[in-house]
Amino acid sequence: MTDERSRVRLNIALYAATVICGCVAILLLYLHVTSGDTVDGTDVVSGAGQDVGRGVVEPVPLADDSEQQRTADQLAAASKMVTAFVNFDYREPDRTIEAVTSMATGDFKEQYTKGAASLKKLAGEAQSDMVAKVVWTGLVAGDDDTATVIVATSGVVKNKTTQFQEEARNYRLQLELVLEDGRWLTKDLQYVALG
Repeated sequence: MTDERSRVRLNIALYAATVICGCVAILLLYLHVTSGDTVDGTDVVSGAGQDVGRGVVEPVPLADDSEQQRTADQLAAASKMVTAFVNFDYREPDRTIEAVTSMATGDFKEQYTKGAASLKKLAGEAQSDMVAKVVWTGLVAGDDDTATVIVATSGVVKNKTTQFQEEARNYRLQLELVLEDGRWLTKDLQYVALG
């Protein structure tokens, strides 16, 4: 009986100690949260707005209207080029080729033009048809004369290889743009590996 009473007393003591420790932890957490600093009379939790190891995070100033318009033009040009580049119907190959070359310049335009005949031949033999749309576009870097843009597409392709069943094709492409005669043209286009 004495051993059983000792165990009961021990269990009660341990339970009480656990409850007391829990209450102390909650009290300390409350004191820590409510002891925040104030900035201009507004309560701020200590450490809020800080990037650990690099100081305070500052708000990014809004770009002026001309910079916003330039960025919008760069993104629109990249989206338009990629839309033309990834949509291809073997029955109307010249439509894609003309659209792409009209928005290209420099080495990219030269290489694409040289490969156009092979592209038409291969697509015709495979009876290849691809339909895709741009799902997002992001500016990597840009200034008054150049821009680097990444564009992601989602689409489907069907051809002899797929036994004319649609198969998903999703791409990420990086474009280098230059401003020529008031138009943003693609001077380079590369596939970017997924993942």
